[in-house]
Amino acid sequence: MASAILTRRKHSVRERSKRRKYSVRKRSIYLGLIALAIIFPVLQYVFLCQMTSSGASDSLTIQPQQQQHQTGLFKLEDSNEEKGNVQSNAFLTMYGSHVVADSIAQLPKWLKDYFDWHRDQTINPTSETKYLILACLPTDKQCGGISDRLRPLPFYILFASMVPRVLCIYWLKPSPLEDFLQPPEGGIDWRCPAEVSSLYDMSRDADHQNTIRMIFPNKIGKDNMVETVESRILGLREDESKYISTRLISNDIPSMNEALNLFQRHSYDGKAVTVGKWDFVDLHGPIFRTLFEPVSELAKQVNATMTKLNLVENSYTSVHTRCRYPVYPVAKTEGIKVDKEGGLQFVGKVKTQLIEIMQNSVNCAHMLAPDLPLYFASDHDDATRYMISNDVKVDDGSIVKPIGVDREKEPLHMGSETVDK
Repeated sequence: MASAILTRRKHSVRERSKRRKYSVRKRSIYLGLIALAIIFPVLQYVFLCQMTSSGASDSLTIQPQQQQHQTGLFKLEDSNEEKGNVQSNAFLTMYGSHVVADSIAQLPKWLKDYFDWHRDQTINPTSETKYLILACLPTDKQCGGISDRLRPLPFYILFASMVPRVLCIYWLKPSPLEDFLQPPEGGIDWRCPAEVSSLYDMSRDADHQNTIRMIFPNKIGKDNMVETVESRILGLREDESKYISTRLISNDIPSMNEALNLFQRHSYDGKAVTVGKWDFVDLHGPIFRTLFEPVSELAKQVNATMTKLNLVENSYTSVHTRCRYPVYPVAKTEGIKVDKEGGLQFVGKVKTQLIEIMQNSVNCAHMLAPDLPLYFASDHDDATRYMISNDVKVDDGSIVKPIGVDREKEPLHMGSETVDK
């Protein structure tokens, strides 16, 4: 349609170099969020392209608001108490108010405008303020792990901006998101109003609530997602409900990538990188840092871990191997059963194949930054222990000694039905 809501342009797509079959995975999981906080900034630093983004035109008129960005360090509490022979008295500088301004500066104009509008609505809400909720309730089965939840976030922001509604996150499974992450000073407050908790019926999943309706921005099958999203936007503009929740109808790779490519097309003039496989969009790092920072206790643990492993911010490479993900030929059948709840046996053919995958990932990371130390993590304690206990001979003939955290048990998947307190 000539008056399409979402920007449609012909883009010359930059070709990506072919990747190895089992390259470094960008799928991160719930490792007490310590691994996330360590890995994610470096993945962004090493892997993501730095592109000049430009604002895409749209049919909304959103007045930008003046915002004073605070600067300074996310300072941890000074302590002389040793924890594992490491003193927690340093700084965690990869998140916090001091990086919010730089992160926002990297965003396209439409996204800056929406964040300004979002900030004004959350600071000065009125009876006209309406919300679009990303919910994951204890009874939900479709939330997915941390990658399935975080990867489509740029699309949900685009979707909310076109209505417009205030996007807020209400994740309770396996534990409230606020227990681990919080909005940074000067950033965007993604927390839902307090009354939301009283409106949800916890005996039902988010798709079948009586008070907060669920809207799916896409359909099952090969539909025209642009037309479907536009239809949903038009409907939401006329909807007077204060709260509406949303999610993609499936977390499968095609649905997620199609949604993220709408974000890409709307955010860049001329050239845009297409999203494929498990890729994050190039702007995910700045968006993440505008919305999230670790809560103080988590920041202390991350800082202590980095200090113990002699990791310096932006001066190491990280690898994450998804051992329990049920796609590998040998582990597929068993992986379906153990992906969320754990219990994969690191023995026999499964062990042999996973070692091959993990060593290949280390080799790929080494080629990207051969002079930097390499941090290794996975969703299986035995697999991680093996990699940090053995040298890896890489293609250039050198020996790599991965470093990582030796855990006593498998990390918890965010979609798990159980929470280890």
